[in-house]
Amino acid sequence: MRALVDRLAASAYAMGELMLEVAPAYLSDEQAADVLALLCNEIGEDLEHGLAARRYALTDRRALDGTLL
Repeated sequence: MRALVDRLAASAYAMGELMLEVAPAYLSDEQAADVLALLCNEIGEDLEHGLAARRYALTDRRALDGTLL
């Protein structure tokens, strides 16, 4: 079970990094939603899940390496 939890956390982190690449940390959730809507549609991800992954990555300092706040 621990391995499954680790894989889920890693995938959420990877999704968050992708979302931050497209919608950088300095954008508000509303601005990010406008930018991420197309990406989420293309990859078959719910926009709310994409925004949640982005927020998760924002709270994890590893995801912020090289980004502007």
